[in-house]
Amino acid sequence: MTQLDAIKMIGDVLTNIDVVTGSLQPNDPNLQKLMDLRVVLDDRQRQLSRQVFNDNTQNFQTAAQQLTTVNANIQGSITSINNMATVIGNISTFLNSVTTFMTSIGALL
Repeated sequence: MTQLDAIKMIGDVLTNIDVVTGSLQPNDPNLQKLMDLRVVLDDRQRQLSRQVFNDNTQNFQTAAQQLTTVNANIQGSITSINNMATVIGNISTFLNSVTTFMTSIGALL
């Protein structure tokens, strides 16, 4: 995985969040939770895109593999609005994984 791959992966999750939030009613209590998670994840993506670092290191590749595993585990479940608790939980798990990834590679400011 490269830095660009990680940025795209985060972007794909952001797009899925946008699809879900577009499916919710404006007064849905889950809408604000999702938007809050989206803001933080978008900030992480922006920080990652502004950093320059070597994505060929073992540290990067190990952290990237962990992020890829979490992403694979939650795929398909983010857009299932029938179980919002699971959707929010999976997005939170992905966000935590992104934060861990960025901390591991020294990209979190």
